[in-house]
Amino acid sequence: MLFPTFDFLLFLIPILVGFWLLADKPVARGLWLLVGSYFFYMAGPKTEPPPAPAYFAGLLLFSTILDFVAGKQIWALEDDYDSEDDEVHYRAKRIRKFWLTLSLVGNLGLLLYFKYVNFFIEAFTDMAGLAGWSVDPLHLDVVLPLGISFYTFQSLSYTLDIERGNLEPEPKFWRFALFVVFFPQLVAGPIVRAKDLLPQLREGPRFSAERIEEGAFRVVKGLAKKVVLGDWIAVHLTDKIFDAPGTFTSAELMLALYAYTLQIYADFSGYTDIAIGVGRMLGFDLPENFRRPYQAKDIGEYWRRWHMTLSGWLRDYLFFPLVARLGAKAGYIATWITMFLVGMWHGASWNFVIYANIHAGAMVFSRWNRVRKGERPMWVKALAWPLGTAALAAGVAAVCHYVLHVPRMESGAMGGLCAVFFVLICVLPRHDDVVADHGQGWLAKLAGAAHILLTFHFVIVSRIFFRSPDLETSRAFLAGLLEFDLSKGIRPGLVTPWIAAALIFGLVYHFTPEEWVTVHAKNLFRKVPGPVLGVIFLAFILGLMLLMEGSPRAFIYFQF
Repeated sequence: MLFPTFDFLLFLIPILVGFWLLADKPVARGLWLLVGSYFFYMAGPKTEPPPAPAYFAGLLLFSTILDFVAGKQIWALEDDYDSEDDEVHYRAKRIRKFWLTLSLVGNLGLLLYFKYVNFFIEAFTDMAGLAGWSVDPLHLDVVLPLGISFYTFQSLSYTLDIERGNLEPEPKFWRFALFVVFFPQLVAGPIVRAKDLLPQLREGPRFSAERIEEGAFRVVKGLAKKVVLGDWIAVHLTDKIFDAPGTFTSAELMLALYAYTLQIYADFSGYTDIAIGVGRMLGFDLPENFRRPYQAKDIGEYWRRWHMTLSGWLRDYLFFPLVARLGAKAGYIATWITMFLVGMWHGASWNFVIYANIHAGAMVFSRWNRVRKGERPMWVKALAWPLGTAALAAGVAAVCHYVLHVPRMESGAMGGLCAVFFVLICVLPRHDDVVADHGQGWLAKLAGAAHILLTFHFVIVSRIFFRSPDLETSRAFLAGLLEFDLSKGIRPGLVTPWIAAALIFGLVYHFTPEEWVTVHAKNLFRKVPGPVLGVIFLAFILGLMLLMEGSPRAFIYFQF
């Protein structure tokens, strides 16, 4: 079921009441929450996609049993693994590796099949066509299970942490099952590590009026983000333009990118706010997943602020092991692989291949720009800058023209824009360097603002491939954007005054200091008398229901 619905309210109230009535009965309390979490999962969203098929619960239970057993088997061999007897050590190492491999193959195999099998078939068909082979297209009728990308990584972290010696196995199956299926963050995160949530489940919840108030504040904030800045803007602006980009002007297409950039942040961070808020009302602390990502000064910082639990998961379980295996000098390769997988995690299509490579390449460049030496021979600089810039412009233009089939002139314009971005980022002094040399003065603020502006617009343009339903839409959108027919402007009536106000408010709000909301607004919320707050809350819910017009939309990240 969806968070911003009356159904969810009817579900949440008895869950909260029953949970706290059983506060001194840990097993009954945990089982109550476990059954409620499975019910929440199987109820499914009351929109597209339809309610979850019964086998979705079976897949979830399979991952739970697999990692619970694998974790126990790996830990059981801990003493033998540390044995000084080589035969005992290598036998234990071999068996532990078997169980870890079984966990990896079982979890990732399900994820690859349900999420990527049709894309792999499509990719093979396309490649065969380029090679001159005739292959009949095939499409399997596979429905992506809700939340599989999230609970797979969450459950898998348990086995990995035990294998690394960072975690002891959970003795109670019901408690581990609750960790995997904990309903607030089950279908769209944040991705919670076993070492963070399992101790809380063992200790039991911590009830306080302050935590209930904080949770309610987060829920209200998340609902406002989701419905007003997410769904409302999507219905009345973003969807219209992305459905037929060839019929809109460059200014209107750019406006759609700004709108979608706000929409997807509001949608996903709104879900996270509600999940954290509900968890807080149940007495549990879930990790933060967003920290004003559009305030990032480079793409590396952006990914440390956006979907932080996914970025952190891949950093700890993929990037660091790759660096350890390949060596520090292969850091750029490890960076590209990690960021490519971050991009591909979001979807299975050629659009996401392009999106993943854009961000992987940007991350590699950001890493190089952060560590590059300033002292170079003049002749090296004189050759490297023009050659590197020209190569970047030509490469981007070639991809746009020959891969995306964007007209030659517009492809050249895209290459030129990328070259300008490259030069500006390299030439502009980095904020940290300015602070180190001159302190936190106006020069540092100016440098920081310039890099924030460049990073923000890089993210905005890359959203073309994230949002477009297919490659044809991306091509049309990119070609129309690069026509630069700004003189045509935005047609009257496309943006109503209320939508314009919501866009401006949402973007300005995002660039305000975080403590304005997390500290000051929360404190004001807590000072409102209970009866007054109840009336305000009812009016707020009524307003959201009117905005939704009786048809709530699934969260964007449900499809991932």
